[in-house]
Amino acid sequence: MKNIIWTKPNCSYCSRAKNMLDEDGVKYEVRLVDEIKWKNDDMLSMAPDELTYPQVFLADKHVGGCDDLEAYLMLREMGIET
Repeated sequence: MKNIIWTKPNCSYCSRAKNMLDEDGVKYEVRLVDEIKWKNDDMLSMAPDELTYPQVFLADKHVGGCDDLEAYLMLREMGIET
């Protein structure tokens, strides 16, 4: 199981998503799309229909962006698996 968050520099939604994961105790790999190590095309290979950041993958499942992550974590806290 691999948890990945694709982020962009200076992205407030990316920071918010990382904070939510940290508060929930989720370990994850950050893939910063800065065109040096990671490129936009790398993220698009995992989530081809997404154009915004962050993009979150938990246990290799695409959760989505920041709002999607918030909803996912809230449902999980209520015992509802999506």
